[in-house]
Amino acid sequence: MDNIKQLQALDYIVIAGYFLIIIAAGSYFSRYVKRAKDYFTAGAEMPWWLAGISLWMATFSALGFVVYAEVGYKFGLTIITLYCLGIPAKIVGGLFFAKRWRRARQTSPVEFIETRFNASLKQVFVWTGFPLRILDNAVRLYATAVFLSVALSGRFFSIHVIIAMITLIIIGYSFLGGQWSVIVTDFVQFVIICLAVFMMLPLSVNAVGGFSSFFEALPSESKQFLQAPYNLYYIVTWVLLTMFVHNAGWSFIQKYNCVKSDKDASKLIYFVAFIQLLTPFLIFSPAVFARVALPDIDNPRFAYAYMSFKLLPVGLMGVMIAAIFSATMSTLSNEYTMLSSVLTNDFYARKIRRNSSDRHLITVARINALIIGIITALFALSFHYIKGMNLYDIMVKSFTAFAPAIMLPLLAGLLVRRVNARGALWGIIGGFVSGAGLLAMNILLVGLYQEQFLDSLRVNYWLNQGWTSTSILLNVAATVLGMWLGSRGRITPEDEKARTLAFFELLKKPYDREDIVETHSPFPIVGIIISIMGAGLVVVAFAVKAIYANQSWFVLNLIGGVALLVTGIITRIISQNNTD
Repeated sequence: MDNIKQLQALDYIVIAGYFLIIIAAGSYFSRYVKRAKDYFTAGAEMPWWLAGISLWMATFSALGFVVYAEVGYKFGLTIITLYCLGIPAKIVGGLFFAKRWRRARQTSPVEFIETRFNASLKQVFVWTGFPLRILDNAVRLYATAVFLSVALSGRFFSIHVIIAMITLIIIGYSFLGGQWSVIVTDFVQFVIICLAVFMMLPLSVNAVGGFSSFFEALPSESKQFLQAPYNLYYIVTWVLLTMFVHNAGWSFIQKYNCVKSDKDASKLIYFVAFIQLLTPFLIFSPAVFARVALPDIDNPRFAYAYMSFKLLPVGLMGVMIAAIFSATMSTLSNEYTMLSSVLTNDFYARKIRRNSSDRHLITVARINALIIGIITALFALSFHYIKGMNLYDIMVKSFTAFAPAIMLPLLAGLLVRRVNARGALWGIIGGFVSGAGLLAMNILLVGLYQEQFLDSLRVNYWLNQGWTSTSILLNVAATVLGMWLGSRGRITPEDEKARTLAFFELLKKPYDREDIVETHSPFPIVGIIISIMGAGLVVVAFAVKAIYANQSWFVLNLIGGVALLVTGIITRIISQNNTD
């Protein structure tokens, strides 16, 4: 597109400055990691709203600016329905699951498996859940690199270089500070994303001539909140899947363990649901506006990027790229820390070196985070050489195939006393066999009926969205059937009965700051970090005025810089007032 600008030197300065500040933050928060519990759960001292922001950031990545932008451009208001599918699951989680997970008092997501079932089953969970998380994270990393390779055009910013850059930055600050670093830098990244999208929203509305003109020009089918191929059958089955993913997902459980009480755990997930309700309106709406402002986009996946280049000035475009970087960095840093927790506590500390000191476990955890980051980067690089395959669709199908087998036994163990270790194992086996079989059959049928798949909407639907929805139901049924048969097939051993009884007695006891060592909160430094970013953007505003002599560019950058300065000052004042 001829009217799309390229990043300028000031944009690169903004991006580089942002990365330096994030790395410095990781170094700063390393001083608060004195116990293994500090590294994995931030000492269980995080405010619920801060942990909630971190959890939302953990579920959001550049895939949102790519995949949801594409859906918003092509299907209009349907994006609101699709993105809000996880809200019912979060409300259910606040009512039934969040408190239970916090009361379980576990350091890592699968540690509870040993407490509830046995040590052997825990190892099954560790090694069945790991590959899927690594692949999912690799796709996020690769999608971000593809997106940014367009914006960061030039021979020095190939996909390989961008993947290496992101990996080094994420490992840098999560390696040093663990959950403290991840959660607090999540807040900083959240502020940057908010600044970028709040600047984009009014500019997008202005670009389409206001809301009235926009709705007049928007195609009639794009005004519908639900349209083919996303029908009611698809919606119901995906809501069902999110019930498992959002209530037994490893990143969700990890964040519950970071707050002070079970009541805070419920507040956390309700807060995330509220943010998710606002997200399609605040973040993805520019992609919908692009349908009118830029009606001839060849690749809708870059609708948000094209609108950004069209509307944002030099300087703020660097902020937008930093925000997109932040989205993926936040997700991956959460994942690396969480997976490191599982690998360290649930494998190394139990199978390789028992009775390790906290200092030793922190060192091992940091090494594990480094290894996980490198493996994820290698997988992401390998995707670049796969031709003729839609990675996003493959990952959606893979997640649909295997998530029920991993998630359902966790929830069953949390809710149902009669489900034993044998039942959970049979559930995993039943779900994996069903999921793998249906996935293989789907790939085979798409290959056999490739022409019809491309030309026929009906065939395309039933081998894509329809197949995914049906797979969810069948895989859930296979997992539940396996758990039922396994639990009935043999009498539960007495020692497991005792563990189950003790576990459910523990769930009856409210969790409220027990075993907490009071420390000074490091959060006030966040206000300083945001203020520094704001001051830097103010300097950039005057540089833009001097170099480009563009008054509107100067004003927009100045507004952004002042907004960050004010946010940083307010954050600093509130944090100091709340510090013991």
